[in-house]
Amino acid sequence: MKNKDGGKMRNLTKYTVRFRAIAFFLCLLIGFAFPALTRAESLNQGLGSAEDNGIKLTLNGYSIVNHGHTIRLNYTIHSNSNIQVDPYAKSLMSSPHIWIEHTLVRENSDTFKKVGNNLYKGTIEAQLHQYRPENPHMTFKTHGILNQKGQWTIRFILNNADY
Repeated sequence: MKNKDGGKMRNLTKYTVRFRAIAFFLCLLIGFAFPALTRAESLNQGLGSAEDNGIKLTLNGYSIVNHGHTIRLNYTIHSNSNIQVDPYAKSLMSSPHIWIEHTLVRENSDTFKKVGNNLYKGTIEAQLHQYRPENPHMTFKTHGILNQKGQWTIRFILNNADY
């Protein structure tokens, strides 16, 4: 087969099909070999905020990891005043409670870092239960942030498409 210039055209379709098959196989292989890399993320940015005693807690978003067994909640804490935080503190919040509908889920870990004046960003991980109702309401609640007592409660809907 010749093109308009008189030169021969190559039949690229069989090479294209082979390349796509190899690319697909590699994607599957990576997905099974490295499950931590495959995760569902919330498209919602800014799930909600609560403010008390000059401290604002914002849930920025969430991701579902570990094949749907774990949720990571990304948060920001902003304080109107300069509150000293113990450099060895394991959490900025005292006993955060995470509810899916009427079921309490257990917090596994909390990591955070100071990102500006009176501004902290962090991530809380919690185990998810196997059974979850369709598009359940999640409630995040704590009674203490930065060693200050108060009430911070944020509710949002966990999208079933994410897990």
